[in-house]
Amino acid sequence: MEDRQHLLNNADLNRLPLLGNISLESFEAVKRDGLIRFYRDGEVLFRQGDEPDGLYLILHGQVRILSDGIFLVSRAAYEVLGEQAFINQTTRSATVIAQGVVKALVLPCLLVEHLLRDVTFTGNLLRFVSQKLSEATNERAFRFRNEHLLFSEFSAHLSPAITQRLLATGHAYGEPRYIDAIILYADIRSFTEQSAGMIPQAIAQQLSAYFDTMVNVIHRHEGLVDKFIGDAVMVIWGFITSKDDLAMQAFACAKAMIAAAAQMTFGNKPIAIGVGLNAGQVFIGNVGGEGKRQFTVLGTPVNLAVRFESQTKALGASLVMGKAFCDRLPSDIQEQLVAHQNCPIKGAETQTLYTWQAMSGIGEE
Repeated sequence: MEDRQHLLNNADLNRLPLLGNISLESFEAVKRDGLIRFYRDGEVLFRQGDEPDGLYLILHGQVRILSDGIFLVSRAAYEVLGEQAFINQTTRSATVIAQGVVKALVLPCLLVEHLLRDVTFTGNLLRFVSQKLSEATNERAFRFRNEHLLFSEFSAHLSPAITQRLLATGHAYGEPRYIDAIILYADIRSFTEQSAGMIPQAIAQQLSAYFDTMVNVIHRHEGLVDKFIGDAVMVIWGFITSKDDLAMQAFACAKAMIAAAAQMTFGNKPIAIGVGLNAGQVFIGNVGGEGKRQFTVLGTPVNLAVRFESQTKALGASLVMGKAFCDRLPSDIQEQLVAHQNCPIKGAETQTLYTWQAMSGIGEE
């Protein structure tokens, strides 16, 4: 950064709207006491939290404005920087960084205080402030519209109560982490056969009604809807809390889903679903790159939950659970389940599975 007083001339000053029509005395004061400074690409003009050293007017180039490291806006030639610190008598509210070579006129604090006694200068400054406020209002409205849209999409994954709980914690929705989770995977039985001959519009309409019912059941049991895969739905617990009764919540949800599906039809036939339940450590968060990113859950317990659901037909049950999940259920519930030893699981070792059948006498919600 270099000060060059001799480069300051009338041509520089006359291009600055902030100095338009100010008194000759004020104009001469700027010529006498104003400082020309040059900044290299990436150089900081001033930092958030700094005490104000002057008012900055850009003569050439462009700068980036950041608050708490977050990019807010760019400013270009003939714009004013740093006025808020003078108006509010506070420290700098943002960091300003040169984007390319920047030439700026800096009006030191004593000079600014002198210029503020010039009514025309103060009016010019207020117009700049008003313009920035208008830009900020428009930007805020744009962000609120997008945040409302994102919030609506986000709310489809969680019940309103859990959504509010997550927002209250301040946790990032897609922040990658590992959690001790409960995984539920539910699939409509004989979906391919039942949808044969149906037109796509009818499939979409009836499947949407089914998913809507399932999501309502899941939300009542505080589950997070991870995704729909064709006619299947994947749900997790443990994303927000790690309560001791998560297994019972998931077990109750599975029974309620089975009961609710049985009251519906698809292709004029009653809906029967198979459900797999498992537990274990999984990765949860956003995966992908800049072009495409998706919130999901990954890990062996997830894959096994899918495999367990595929065993519902072979074992003649509506609900199949792995041992890791079964061990988390109360002993009186475990006693009502049927154990199946040495069950072959595709891509994994043989497992002991536990089944529950809707007609076994265990009451649903």
